[in-house]
Amino acid sequence: MKVLLKLIIFFIFFLASPLYANISLPRLFTDNMVLQRNEEINIWGWADAYEKVEITMFKKKYKAQADKNGKWLIKLPAKAVGGPYRMLIKGKNTIELKNIMFGDVWVCSGQSNMYFRVAAAKNSYLDINDANYENIRLFQIDKDANYQPKDDLASGEWLVCTPETVRRFSAVAYFFGRTLHDSTHIPIGLIHASWGGSSIQAWMPTDAFKEFPAYFKILREIEQTTGYFEQLEKKYKDNGGNLVIKELYKQDKGFNEDGSLADIPFTNKDVWQQIKVPGYWEDQVLQAYNGTIWYRKQIEMPKAFDAKDLLLDIGWVDDYDFTFFNGEKVGSTWYKGSERSYVIPKEIVRQGMNEILVCVYDYSGKGGFWGPRKSHIKINDNKSDLQIDLQGIWYYSKGLDAKNFKTDILPLNKQPQKRSTPTFLYNAMIAPIIDFAIKGAIWYQGESNAGNAEEYKELFPALIQSWRSKWGQGDTPFLFVQLANYGSPADKPANSNWAALREAQLKTLSAGSTGMAVTIDLGNSMNIHPTNKQDVGKRLALAALHFEYDKQIVYSGPVYESMKINNGKIYLKFKNTGSGLVAKSKHGYLNEFVIAGVDEKFVWAKAYIENGQVVVYNKEISDPVAVRYAWTDNPNKANLYNVEGLPATPFRTDDWGLIK
Repeated sequence: MKVLLKLIIFFIFFLASPLYANISLPRLFTDNMVLQRNEEINIWGWADAYEKVEITMFKKKYKAQADKNGKWLIKLPAKAVGGPYRMLIKGKNTIELKNIMFGDVWVCSGQSNMYFRVAAAKNSYLDINDANYENIRLFQIDKDANYQPKDDLASGEWLVCTPETVRRFSAVAYFFGRTLHDSTHIPIGLIHASWGGSSIQAWMPTDAFKEFPAYFKILREIEQTTGYFEQLEKKYKDNGGNLVIKELYKQDKGFNEDGSLADIPFTNKDVWQQIKVPGYWEDQVLQAYNGTIWYRKQIEMPKAFDAKDLLLDIGWVDDYDFTFFNGEKVGSTWYKGSERSYVIPKEIVRQGMNEILVCVYDYSGKGGFWGPRKSHIKINDNKSDLQIDLQGIWYYSKGLDAKNFKTDILPLNKQPQKRSTPTFLYNAMIAPIIDFAIKGAIWYQGESNAGNAEEYKELFPALIQSWRSKWGQGDTPFLFVQLANYGSPADKPANSNWAALREAQLKTLSAGSTGMAVTIDLGNSMNIHPTNKQDVGKRLALAALHFEYDKQIVYSGPVYESMKINNGKIYLKFKNTGSGLVAKSKHGYLNEFVIAGVDEKFVWAKAYIENGQVVVYNKEISDPVAVRYAWTDNPNKANLYNVEGLPATPFRTDDWGLIK
């Protein structure tokens, strides 16, 4: 019988309203931030109920008073490009923010190809070494999910772009921002929020689903679950603590009642047995066990780590960890998909031998360290590459068996998949920033939705409209990446999930104030995460420069516009041809075109450029009616471009069934 449900502790901790003794700010407001130029600026935070708050900036004072819940908001007037500035926020305490710039702020979101880091990009060492940009500022939103919109982010701070800070930042976002900065010399702020494997539904707010009845049931369940957690939080919250965790501290012999580390059983080395990390304990030593397992590992510190703050990364843990270093608690994290990175103060680091102790609490299913993420310890300065690998043999000891854990919390039925559950990522990673003025957004997502392009055709515009509505700045630009080529090239014409998804993305250009970067030539047949992110970011930036910065440039490759049929051939007209159409081939022939008659059976076609149009034909089809171009998962021979070197977007002239 299950004793606890996954997620209960998480929401008991985090659904509660914070207690305020001093004024505090959301994590989005830090030194080095970029505020959106030419827009009224919201500055908000928390304080005691009815506390008076004052902001000093531009040699002026702006005042407000917190409401009964402690929330306050001050609006600053629009400001042109400039900086650095200083901001003082004063209540019962004073907060000073420095090195603030006014420029353009872009939100960068999506799934793994947006998350893909600069350090992993093609020839990244060249870009990293050159990444000293005082006026490009980076803000990383860590992965988080929630049943309802959150007031604040889980973590984050603005960092000046340097070789050290850019390495782990989104490659697409950085190369986009760098191109904008180099072209405009305007300070650029990049807010990155993405999650690998996430669906578009997870990034949409609840009200974005009002036209999608298929989601009403799960949204009702989410609403009911939210109410359940709120009841639990109200029932079990006790003086800012949590009775479930307090009971765990009382009943597990490894803890003292205050949560500190007990002496027992760690003085008895006989109770410790070997176990491999990473790896679930059910797959190694313990079958069908739920409860706590204590892991320990001793490590010899190199002299280079002396007198240094360290960063301990223990990877992924299923479900809850309580992590100690030399007997001092350094952190704990809930949820199996959350990364565990804890700062170890230099004061508790010893010369020679040190000990890591991790209590892992698993409620149901498999438990322990898991996944491909490598655990390690290193200096916390983003400079040194020296690290100690923590994978391999650890020692473990059983703690509290869940069967014996006495608590009256009732279990729920299931654990949602956070990265694909509707609203979850929006609630935790986007909702906390919607009052922060922005220039626009860039988006790289769609792989996870490629199985249902028809639905994506409706969901994607709904997401864009919902974000614009939440931000309340009108039709802010929304620029996105069309899926790259991927998978095995097709040996015969066929329908394609990825081609259909690309078409859904193409049609979203009708939403207005949108732009699309075509990447059909930047993919990798063997890798869904192609490494050429430089050109992806640059192509997004071309659209931004044209539409938002009034640059008279060619920003897009050819886009199909119309067709006519004459003497057994189909003549295609395009827009965005720049200085003209070009076939990137030795003899000037075009590839990846297919043609069909009324029987809807496509065959490979011959194609060439004539008088600014593309002519497509097959001698076996005397009465053609439709053409498709690059209509496969991986049209790796697609070679229609404009003279400026931008590829044509895949398209079809028919409206026949997408997937058969």
